[in-house]
Amino acid sequence: MPEPAILHWERVMHKNVRSADRVDVGTIISEDGDMFTILKGASREYRLPKSAVEGFNGAEVSLNVSYNELQSYKIQ
Repeated sequence: MPEPAILHWERVMHKNVRSADRVDVGTIISEDGDMFTILKGASREYRLPKSAVEGFNGAEVSLNVSYNELQSYKIQ
């Protein structure tokens, strides 16, 4: 089983997140089990599996899904 991209989720809380196509999609506001939540602005939220994380460079979290794919994870 591959090593997860992020081992210590408390270190990425409130960090910026970018989609695979480099679009700014918000900041991480919570994580729970195998899922995490991104908030963009006052009302746009996305809930994704942790497997959608490509990596963390110390400043930003990068996803392995494009901005268009991210829309399917939008919380209604």
